[in-house]
Amino acid sequence: MKILLGNNTLSILAGSETYTLTLATELKRLGHEVTAYSPNLGLIAAKLEAIGVKCVSALSGGESSQIQPFNPILVEESGEFDVAICAHYEITREIRRNFPNLPIIGIVHGILHSNPQTGEIYPEHPVTDINIDQYVAVSEEVQDLLKSVYGIDSVVIRNLFDLDRFKKEGKLPKKPKTVLVSSNYWGVESEINLIIKEVANHYGAQFIGIGANFATTYETDEIVKSADIVFGMGRSVMEGVCAGKIGVVHGRWGTGGVITPESYDTLKMTNFSGRPVEGEGKLLSPQEIIAQIDAAWNQKSVDEMHLIIKKNHDAKVVAKKFLDIANKLVK
Repeated sequence: MKILLGNNTLSILAGSETYTLTLATELKRLGHEVTAYSPNLGLIAAKLEAIGVKCVSALSGGESSQIQPFNPILVEESGEFDVAICAHYEITREIRRNFPNLPIIGIVHGILHSNPQTGEIYPEHPVTDINIDQYVAVSEEVQDLLKSVYGIDSVVIRNLFDLDRFKKEGKLPKKPKTVLVSSNYWGVESEINLIIKEVANHYGAQFIGIGANFATTYETDEIVKSADIVFGMGRSVMEGVCAGKIGVVHGRWGTGGVITPESYDTLKMTNFSGRPVEGEGKLLSPQEIIAQIDAAWNQKSVDEMHLIIKKNHDAKVVAKKFLDIANKLVK
């Protein structure tokens, strides 16, 4: 199958960008011909090109078509694709404008869709005025919002991860030696981060941070491998759980707590963001977080969580769900 992927950017190390990279990698591995489109190309596009995924910065000719080594897809070539899988408002609209008959699967990653004061449309806003063949929500929270606000039916397909890259190795040590925060959303001196530092100090553990306000690196898998506890939201914290670490949902929406087999079903509903299913989130104290970590600090819990990850988040499983939808749309 010839598949067109679309995302706002392919240039930064953030959630939808690494999602796109992971999905493209698995689709390519399964033998499909994959092209990725974004007007903003960079690091992620280079990673995609390295595995044989063509990246383009325009869907028609024009000044932007001079960008190298990425080339545009000419509108006349629309027949070359069987299906598009895309995220974000403007990207989805652009693909539909250029390819009016192409089946489109639209992914909605978040709940912040517009500015209530100004009416500005944010990237996660679904396209409602032109046909999108199938919407995909990353959580029940997003699915419910799409239905209640826009009347859009969607299916939930959860975040996907490359379990060969974020590989579970070894066992938990007797006590945490390294605490990692992985986030682009807060700084070193924010209250969110100071709580994490207190947790690290309690265990006498090294504190390390990666993300826009700490240190940026593509090699997050290597950093995660060196940690015992990973703090973050969404994909960031789940990368730690994939690698067999204790993951703590903690960030700008509040503290969701440690991801365990018992808490997973609740935390997944808001995509491990820290937002509660009902009411407003809050930051837990270091002592409350430490109590949760101590309770979850056993290999049995980690092993059970990994089985849950393989069932629901393995890129090999999730990519096939997209292909099942794509095949039905194409037929």
